[in-house]
Parts: sequence; C-alpha cells; structure tokens
Amino acid sequence: MAGSDLLGSGAQVADQTGVTGVYGGFAQPEVKGWCPGLFAPMEAADGWLVRVRPTLGRLEAAQAFLLADVAQRQGNGRIGLTNRASLQLRGFGADAARRFPEIAVAAGLGLSDAGMERRQAMLVSPLAGDDPSCAAQTVACAESLRTALIGAEELTALPGKFGFAVDGGGLYPTGLLQADITLRATEGGLWSVVCGAMCAAPTTYTLAVGQAVALARAFVTSHQSVRPQRDRAVGQVLFQILGLVGQVLAPKPTQAEVCCGRVGPLGHGLFALSAPMGCMSATMLHDCATVAATQGDGILRLTPWHTLVLGGMEQAPVVAGMVTDPHSPLLRIWACSGASACAQAAGETENLARNLAPLLPAGASLHVSGCRKGCAHPGSADYTLVAGDQGYGLVRNGSASGDVESLFVGEQAVYTAFESFKKEGAVDAGL
Repeated sequence: MAGSDLLGSGAQVADQTGVTGVYGGFAQPEVKGWCPGLFAPMEAADGWLVRVRPTLGRLEAAQAFLLADVAQRQGNGRIGLTNRASLQLRGFGADAARRFPEIAVAAGLGLSDAGMERRQAMLVSPLAGDDPSCAAQTVACAESLRTALIGAEELTALPGKFGFAVDGGGLYPTGLLQADITLRATEGGLWSVVCGAMCAAPTTYTLAVGQAVALARAFVTSHQSVRPQRDRAVGQVLFQILGLVGQVLAPKPTQAEVCCGRVGPLGHGLFALSAPMGCMSATMLHDCATVAATQGDGILRLTPWHTLVLGGMEQAPVVAGMVTDPHSPLLRIWACSGASACAQAAGETENLARNLAPLLPAGASLHVSGCRKGCAHPGSADYTLVAGDQGYGLVRNGSASGDVESLFVGEQAVYTAFESFKKEGAVDAGL
C-alpha cells in the first residue's frame, strides 16, 4: 500500500465478523521535538512526568530508594525505563513536578544548572568497568566527554533530542548504542567518532572527545535542521566542515532485541533483570534496590533496553514483576503508556500487549503503539499494532509509521488474529 494512503483510504478493515472495508483513522500525532528532562517536566494525560538521567547510567541503591518513595508518594507509582537509560516517573501534580529537581539534585541525581544538566546527558556502555570485555578506557572516555559537554555552553543550542554515546562494546557489542555522535571503541585501545554515515579514523579517546565536541559545535554553527541520527548525510556535511578524515559506514539494523533478551546471569557477578515493556512500579524499583544493597554491590546499572543490571551477585536475585527468563515473550514486546497516560494515544496498549504475549509466535517481536510516533520502539518489529480512531492497524515487518495492511475492530479481533499467527508460525517451524 502506498504511504500516501495511510491517512486516507488505504487499510483493509477486519472486524470480529470478518467484514472488510476501508479505513483511514490514523491521525498524525504532534511531534514535540524534545524529551522531558530534570528541569523540563512534561504534562501527560495521567499528570506530569519527570525524568532522571543518572550519571553514566548508574544509580546507587540509596538513590533508587528515594526515587521509589517519591514516585509512590508524589506520583502515581509508575516508573518507566526509557530507551535512553533514564528513569521516568509519572503522575505528578504540577507543584510536585516543579519541586522535583531540587530533590533530585540534593540526592546527586542531577546538576543544579539546567543547561549543564541537559548537556551532560549521554548513553554509556552499561557494563563499563564491570565487564572485562568492554574497552578498559570506556569510563574514562565517558567522564572526559561529560566534562567537555558540561563546559561547552554553546552546545545548549543543540536540539532537545540530540544525543551522545560512548560505546565500549563487550557483552553488549559495539554498534548497539545509537546516538547522533558516538565514540566507539576500536582495536588497540583506540576510539573512532561516528556521526551519521561517517566514521572518523581511530585515535586516542582524548582526541576523539575533542572531535565529538567539534562536530556538535559545527552542527550548531552551520544551522543544521535535522539530526545526524535522522539523516545520515548530515554526518558527511559536518565532517566536510571540519575537514575530518573518515569513511562512510553502511547502515546496519540496531538489533536492540538482542539486548532486550539478555537477562539472567551475565558472568562476573552481573545479573540482568527486565522491566516488562520498560514499565515498573515503585515497589519493583524499591525491591531491586533492596537486592542491590543487601546481596550485591549497591549499584543499579540502567540500560537502554529496558533492563537493570545488578553487580556483585552470588546468586540469582528474585524481584516480583521483573523478567529473568531469557525465553519470556515479554522480552520481545514493546508498548507505550497508551491512552490512559498519553493524550496523543488513540487506544490502550500495555494490557493488550501483555495479553498478546502468550499468542506471539516463537521468536517474533511485537510493538503496540498508541499512535504513529512509536515512542516505545522507533525501529521495526515483526508485528506492529497502531491504535487508531476505529481500532488497531497492523504493520508487518515495520514500524509504527509503516504501511497498515489491515485493521482489527475491537481487542477480540486482535486476539483472534494472533491466535492464527501463532498457528501459522508453528506450522512454518514444523511443529
């Protein structure tokens, strides 16, 4: 189906009776162009949400206890683990959301200057310093980049979603962290800067940090309108501006599902637990902190793949609600908060996704999105359901913005279809 048909008369309708027709109820949602931050709470259908980005993705048990308590007392007790390794607390009142930065800064969960706090945000290999196969200089590289970004006041002009990453590889292989500018470990203890389609020649991490900051400055001063992660050609433009030598990288799928399914023991006393669909309760976070403090090294390592990693573990931790079975279908499912929490969502998502878990064909992935933005999973899934005015549209092997091939009117129609998909999958597998 042509993309131009998506908002018009393209998708076939299939309701409980099997009647088909024409459907076009997928309105384009408002794209805000920014993400909530410590000093930038966002109003949602279930109240205000606030976001915390722990330094280098590491949360001390005492900090986790505090966040769980604040989420329970001042919010609605729902906490999201985002694809930027941040924690998102939901359901705050306006006054509580305004007071939250002071609480967070006092607990070491942010900087008091809003510009510095925003600039320091980055993704870092979650197991840096713990995984012997992760580049030894990863933490030092990340700290150096963080210091440089905090001091580069002019980079406050970067778009709200502009991101940096330090990718040391290891158990979570290089190439999985996605950002506009990435410092990636290479052979011989050297680092390469990746920006859009371009990869710079390997160098020391100190020089790579300088290149990364220079590329960000060039983005600002050349008034680019699209981030390198959205348009790979922007990286080539920035390299040309700086006269930076590099090579063009072929685009590769992110394969985030590889890490979503990496739960249980990781070796070296590390143990990964998954928050189903990136959502946990305040009680679940409190329980994870309790295990970290009493059985481990007191640190919760956040990943961009909906998992927490605990270190210093001598036995498998047990936390009610968290997934530790690597074969659980919940590890292959993404869902946003849905209409109960987001004004742009046209339908409920989380309960539907949970109920579809046992109906998901073996090895298949599922994304249930409340709108076309696909916030929970911008990438492709085997099955993507998009809520619309009249039901749920199905996109196969695509994202929430992809071509809708059919519509299910009512949740029962969705369940019936997925029962059929599971049977088809079993036949294809010879079961």
